[in-house]
Amino acid sequence: MNKGITKAFATVLAVGMTVALAALSHVPYEPPGARAAEVRFAWRARGARVEECRQLTPEELQQVPPHMRQDEICEGRILPYWLEVRLDGRKVVDQLVRGAGAREDRPLYVFENVAVPPGTYELDVRFVRQGQLPPDVEEGDTTPARLELVRRVELGIKDVVLVTYDPAARELVLKERGEGAGAEQR
Repeated sequence: MNKGITKAFATVLAVGMTVALAALSHVPYEPPGARAAEVRFAWRARGARVEECRQLTPEELQQVPPHMRQDEICEGRILPYWLEVRLDGRKVVDQLVRGAGAREDRPLYVFENVAVPPGTYELDVRFVRQGQLPPDVEEGDTTPARLELVRRVELGIKDVVLVTYDPAARELVLKERGEGAGAEQR
């Protein structure tokens, strides 16, 4: 008889939990931030490459095998940029963007997402090179030393706007989704 009560209890418990699970599966769930809008920043920039050379000291040369000794060591890197983003005057991104790779000698990549409540905002983006180009280095096809974008954006629930770099125009551009999907705002 004890086994019968245990079996009946287990059956009632299993049915009860199944009913509760089925009922809970119909409860609406909205994850935090689901009603937010988003401002995305995504681009690749060709930074200016600089090379820094220095003479090795006699002590440093002694630590290197004779067949590998060089009087001068040169290291190249990409000059970093400072990214600052303000929404209605409030800083939401403030960071140094360095060249990719262990030696910072690859292109610069920007990937940032900022979730904001729906509304109208004054967007101010600045991407400014840190450091000066040596006299022997030309701007060429590198990203300009200073890029700025100031726009008013209106964001609804779940709207996304993208700020990106247009290398042909050599400027930051704002792209919005909506009726003119993919249309640029200038």
